[in-house]
Amino acid sequence: MEAEPAGKGRKIATWILKVFLGILFLTIGSAKLSGTLETTWLFAAIGWGQWFRYFTGILDLVGAVLLFIPRWTCLGALVLVCTVGTAALIYLFLLHHNPMVPLAFTLLAATLAWLTRPHRASNSSQVNS
Repeated sequence: MEAEPAGKGRKIATWILKVFLGILFLTIGSAKLSGTLETTWLFAAIGWGQWFRYFTGILDLVGAVLLFIPRWTCLGALVLVCTVGTAALIYLFLLHHNPMVPLAFTLLAATLAWLTRPHRASNSSQVNS
């Protein structure tokens, strides 16, 4: 009977993370593509050109949409881990800003990826030599 509450808690945590990260990255990706919320200035400060803003905006939107497709949730979370993880590094090393917010989002996306990772069926007939 102990497995039932743990399974229910895992489902609730997964659902909360999907909704939170999905809405967050739909907003962030839309802001990047529209150039709002100071994203144009931020990407100019990075110095890689505005193409990088569009590229990461598209990745944010794709990752957010994938979160809501059960078979692809883990992949969507991994896409977001890559984009926001890169943002944390950029904040730290290029912009010299506090990377704690993007780092926190990276950890949340990584947690969702772990919670929704595909499981391999174990083969109990295999013997390790």
